Amino acid sequence: MIRIIGIGSPFGDDAAGLEAARQLAAAPPPHTEVLAADRPGTTLIDLFDGVDAVILIDAAHSDAPAGRIHDIDLHALRLHPVALVSSHDLGVVEVVQLAATLGRLPPHGRVLGIEIGAAGFGARVDGCVGVQVGIAEAVNRAQRWCAAYRRIIRSTQR
Repeated sequence: MIRIIGIGSPFGDDAAGLEAARQLAAAPPPHTEVLAADRPGTTLIDLFDGVDAVILIDAAHSDAPAGRIHDIDLHALRLHPVALVSSHDLGVVEVVQLAATLGRLPPHGRVLGIEIGAAGFGARVDGCVGVQVGIAEAVNRAQRWCAAYRRIIRSTQR
């Protein structure tokens, strides 16, 4: 099973991951569960249980233009220089590291960070065209990653 988790809060640009999850939930990829996690903190680890692959979608902030997608392997997240925007109890990077230490990361996974750009935390997601384009691209990439993970999972189960 594959699980897509949109992460964020309902406030401002941090809602980008939640909006992507909302769009994906309207027509989820086959054999995929889509969840929205409002500032999950360490409870995110529980959402990794029982799945073969997970795709996390969250807002990100770096020097990149608004809307750029940071597409990062879940197991290499700690090595990536992008900051996922965390109004969460504990940031996504720290939670993923904790899950890895506890042996609770799924075998496959991606993090799709939607760049919020110079607007920064607190801007309105629907007010920035670049972020809207990024949300659409994150939805598209999540669908493509689901298809790729379904093929990988099928090939390992033979």
